[in-house]
Parts: sequence; structure tokens; C-alpha cells
Amino acid sequence: MPDSYQVLLYSDRTRELDEYAALVEAAQLPVKLSVCRTEEEARASIGDADIVFGVHLNPSVYESAGKLRWIQSMWAGVERLVSAPIPEGVVISKPVGIFGPYISHYVFGNLLAQRINLLGARDLQRLHRWSPYQIELLAGQCMGIAGMGDIGTDIALVAKSFGMDVRGMNRDGRAHRCASQMFSTERVMEFVAELDVLVLMLPSTPSTKGMFDERVLSCLRSNCLLINVGRGALIDDEALIKLLREQRIGGAVLDVFPEEPLPENSAYWDLPNCTVTPHVAGPSLPADIARCFVKNFELFVAGKRLEGQVDRVRGY
Repeated sequence: MPDSYQVLLYSDRTRELDEYAALVEAAQLPVKLSVCRTEEEARASIGDADIVFGVHLNPSVYESAGKLRWIQSMWAGVERLVSAPIPEGVVISKPVGIFGPYISHYVFGNLLAQRINLLGARDLQRLHRWSPYQIELLAGQCMGIAGMGDIGTDIALVAKSFGMDVRGMNRDGRAHRCASQMFSTERVMEFVAELDVLVLMLPSTPSTKGMFDERVLSCLRSNCLLINVGRGALIDDEALIKLLREQRIGGAVLDVFPEEPLPENSAYWDLPNCTVTPHVAGPSLPADIARCFVKNFELFVAGKRLEGQVDRVRGY
């Protein structure tokens, strides 16, 4: 075991780097930090790095990583890392156990706003119009969660507290303590058919890209609200835009997109039954992410499996 480990710290959000560095130093780990604010600095440091703690490092930088043993991503999405030229023996991990509360609040904030017609009420107020309407309860409604990992589990627990029926989907359809029914990805059309709310939490992998295409989306009930807090690549945008324009589903809440920032000419901006937010549902806050790094560093030094360790074959 070395006396200390060389850690390359990198983020394209350079304003956060000093905070990350201070948090790691405060943990008093046996590390030497190389804080890289540019790709050029990262290229100069990667050859000596035992560990990379960062996000959005150009994949080509890893071609010069001679000593690298572990990469701790600052973000939950690791598709760029999985496809990068990283030596086979390098362990990749992602943060876990921190995004669930944020994303659950986002999901249910938007769901409740729709079910009690919050935006419609504000429109009536602006018009000084007294026009009573019926609000809906969530109890008894069916929520489908595609992706029953730690975040999906948090969402499911909140759904059950509202008296909702939870149905889940994962790769092999294995049972889950929070779901009345589980479906494999091969049964996706059956999974979506009877839902009042569909929440997408799946990672972006070759097998999930475009999974929710016109064939699948057409199976949604006319009242179903689709909420995507997973990855933009899961959805066939053209198909969803068509369904929204024709008002064939209850609406969509989209926080993630294949191209970000969302282009100004995207049809999503102007659809009245679509809510667009700029990838804010699961914030990567330095205090949370640094805590994951510190915990995983202790596991790494002890030779144990890391939390959030990525299966590079599966892609998540």
C-alpha cells in the first residue's frame, strides 16, 4: 500500500473545484491532489494519477493513464466513461444514495401540480376568473417506474405513502419490495399499458436508447403523465412530440434531453402539455459527491467493492 495516492481532480464546472479540493483535504486522506482546471492540465497530470475524481474529462485523456486504478464520477451518468479508452482493470464508480430525495421531490412536485391543476389555477387567477374545477387524488393511481435502483426505490416509497400502486421495470424483471408487479425490459409494452404515471429512471445504454419509441409510447393511456429524469436518449423525441401535439397522453415533464442545452428550435418548448426543465432534478452538489468519494476511498484502500461500482459490460 503506498503512503499516498495521486488524485487528479477535474470538472468543467471550474467554480466548484476549490470547494471539492477543500472537502477532500478536510477529510485528511492520504492523497496528493492535482487540481486541473483545463483539459491541457489534465493531460499533463493523468500519467501520474492513481485516481481520477471528476466529470466530463475528455475520454482521449485516459489514453495516457499509465498508473490509473480508479475513477470516481461526480455524476450518476457514466456512459461516456464506459465507452472511453480506459484500461480494463480500472474501477469506475458513480455516486449513489444521494440523488433520490431530490428527484423524488421533483417527480411529485410536478405530478401534484398537474393533478391539482396548479398552472390552470394561476391562469384563472390572472384572468380574475372564478371557475371551480375538480382536483385528483393520487391514491389508487398506478405509477410505473422504469429503473428500480436506489433512486427508483426512493420514488416508489413516496408513491406508496400517497397510496399509489407501484409497478416497476428492470433488466430481468426480478422482484422488488416496493412494487406490486415487476416487468423485464422485454415486456416494456405490457409494463406501460395501464399506468397513470410513467417515470423513466433508466441509464443510457445500447439496449435502452430509443426504448420508448412510437410503438411503446402509443400504448400509454390518454391520462398518463410521462416524467423523464433518467436520460434523454431513452425517448424517441419525434414520437413523443407527435403524441403530445395530438393530446394522446396526459402530458410530459422532461428534465433530460439527447442534446443539452435543449436547442431553441425544439418543439418541446412550445407544447402546452409539456414541462421543460434544464437538467436540475438531481443536482450534483460538492458536499454530497465528496462524501461519496471519501467513503469509496476508504473501501478502495481496504480492497473492498466500491459503492456505485459500474459494471462496464452492462454500461451502468
